[in-house]
Amino acid sequence: MTERFCTNCGQKLADNAQFCPNCGVAQPTASQDSTSTDQHTAGTDHNDDSRSTDDHQATSTQFVRDVPYNENDHPNLFASTGLFFKDCLNIQKRLGRADYWWAWLGLTILTILLTIAYGMFFASTFLYSDISFTSLVLPLFYWLFTLVAGFTAQVRRLHDLGYSGAFWLINFVPVVGNLAVLIMLCQPSRQAGNRYI
Repeated sequence: MTERFCTNCGQKLADNAQFCPNCGVAQPTASQDSTSTDQHTAGTDHNDDSRSTDDHQATSTQFVRDVPYNENDHPNLFASTGLFFKDCLNIQKRLGRADYWWAWLGLTILTILLTIAYGMFFASTFLYSDISFTSLVLPLFYWLFTLVAGFTAQVRRLHDLGYSGAFWLINFVPVVGNLAVLIMLCQPSRQAGNRYI
């Protein structure tokens, strides 16, 4: 036998009491108690289900934090420059801000060193023998390579911001185009709503 209590004042009731002896409020019968208990349980289950559904929806639509993205765990001069050369023909991936700027620093240093070496070689060749066709073509190949690799790197960097690679065409806008793209390339990674993740 379960104990019964008044629904109004909480006074303990006899098993067959129809009214509370303390406050006089009519009490539900045993059959009504079980029905209300079942309804309450069902209601609780329903509330739990809806709560768990709400929790699931909140979890599934949880905001994605815009944390910095870089393919290298610790971007640095050598790792990022190596990544730049490895993905020189790839426009499908993303390229984080730190990797991008470390790679450009590495490429700039490499270009300066190659220019000095080529200048010394060219000067010695010019003084002591005829200038070969190869010595003129190699710098052209290097320039074309850096042009293509720089283009693909900028497209991957734009992907990291959630933009289409077509935004690279802003470079062709007179006067302000290059500056606008440069400002975009300096922006941090974007994870929320980024279709290139």
